[in-house]
Amino acid sequence: MQRLCDSVRVAAIFAPGAGVRPVWFEWRRQKCCVTRLAYSWRDSLGGATRLHFAVCDDSNLYELMYDTSDQNWTLVGVEEQ
Repeated sequence: MQRLCDSVRVAAIFAPGAGVRPVWFEWRRQKCCVTRLAYSWRDSLGGATRLHFAVCDDSNLYELMYDTSDQNWTLVGVEEQ
């Protein structure tokens, strides 16, 4: 997996009781539609909770991270097919 640290714009669903689910994100001026959530996990850094999502589009695997302290999304890595 290629490690990145790119700030990205993400459309996500925030559902009470169900958590957060990314729907699409923009990377390198392209819209990537999430077709599958492979898995998710959370960790913390300092006092901030970070939500991680391994998501797929039609051909690639991406790791997105949502930082709850500043409400920013980061593309942490990509495995291109």
